[in-house]
Amino acid sequence: MISPNYAIKIVLILVMGLKLGCALSVSPTGSENRDITLEMAAYPSRISAEDTSATAEIWATVRIGGVPIADSIQVVFATTVGSITEASITLDGLAVATLTGPGDGKPQRAEVVAQALTVRDTIEVDFILSD
Repeated sequence: MISPNYAIKIVLILVMGLKLGCALSVSPTGSENRDITLEMAAYPSRISAEDTSATAEIWATVRIGGVPIADSIQVVFATTVGSITEASITLDGLAVATLTGPGDGKPQRAEVVAQALTVRDTIEVDFILSD
């Protein structure tokens, strides 16, 4: 089994490869995994770039055949900006992580990646300046 820290490093390398224009796609290979989906959402999708306590909840919903996956499936998270909960487990198909802004005052966009079993998804969260 791959340690969560090692998996995060792999995910970050893949994300950086995608940002540099590399084409990469991972899809389930086993027949029982073909119906697994992972969908992400961020609440809110924009947070302060200036506040070190600014956070967003990152939701990863994992389904198999359209039905929430079993409880206690590990979902691994990674981000290109700020920090995020490294791993979470599903409850009724939902795993939640907390993304925390860097508080450096730089408006930027974070790529947040989640992976469960053989599927992954990416969502963008904007770090913005206050008005």
